[in-house]
Amino acid sequence: MNRFLRCAAAVALASSAVAGWAQAWPSKPIRMIVPFPAGGPVDQTARALGTRVGAALKQPLLIDNKGGAAGVLGADAVAKAPADGYTLLFSSAGALSIVPNIAPSMPYNPQKDLQAVTLAVKVPTVLVVSADSKFKTLADLLDAARANPDKLNYASAGSGTTTHLEVELLKREAKVQMNHIPYRGAAPALTDLMGGQVDLMMADVPVVLPFIKAGKMRALAVTGIRRIPVLKEVQTTAELGLPKVEVYNWYGMLTPARTPPEIVDRLYREVNTALRTPELKESFAQQGIEVVGSRPEEFGPYIFAETARWGALARAVGAKLD
Repeated sequence: MNRFLRCAAAVALASSAVAGWAQAWPSKPIRMIVPFPAGGPVDQTARALGTRVGAALKQPLLIDNKGGAAGVLGADAVAKAPADGYTLLFSSAGALSIVPNIAPSMPYNPQKDLQAVTLAVKVPTVLVVSADSKFKTLADLLDAARANPDKLNYASAGSGTTTHLEVELLKREAKVQMNHIPYRGAAPALTDLMGGQVDLMMADVPVVLPFIKAGKMRALAVTGIRRIPVLKEVQTTAELGLPKVEVYNWYGMLTPARTPPEIVDRLYREVNTALRTPELKESFAQQGIEVVGSRPEEFGPYIFAETARWGALARAVGAKLD
């Protein structure tokens, strides 16, 4: 009995020490790794959030752009970091739900090595053509694709990216054949799209919205079930008879697995407070970004479901990591 009491006391003391340490967090700057280069939509969203979350935590939240291998290098650095709340990950779907299905091997397991904090935002995607394209509507484009199988070319930011798999989903649901032209990143793909070297592309709304507004691209369809305010004149794929072509990219925050739940909960609460500030909500709305702010216990299963969804499609089309 005495031995049992001593063990119980030791466990209680250890738990108390961990709780006290978590309550003292943060006592130094926090690093948030974005596994993509600076300047892109994931990076810009992370910086907008990081400024506000850092201020609430009274410690700088420093953005560390660690690109490479479609987001794997940055995500792996977080997976292997100490679970002390001082290294965070802010990533889009690619490194968490798509790459694990198409990489020959993975240095981390997103389900086991990372702790979900919150699905911060969803980002609608849009099918675009150049401003000079002969295609005025999605129906025009799909009719041409049916009449001329594999003659139309679509650009992507690389094999296995969302910009690739989204069009493959469209092809499957519309029963058309088009030729895939993978690029090394969205920027060169968009350049060739505007130049007429390729016929179409699907991309995150924030990436192409400036070009649409400037009259350099034409939006044919938003891939969702409801229209978005910044492109309210553009019909959705659901309205156009393709309800299963419902596609969103998404950005979320994670920590290394085994991060104390008190820290995970504090991060969740501070991110959600930041997401709902009027200035940030308005800024995101102007870019077509939808605020979500899901709880940790919701975000983890969401990642798992997205992995299954995109994995099945990636395997069906033979997508491989560039």
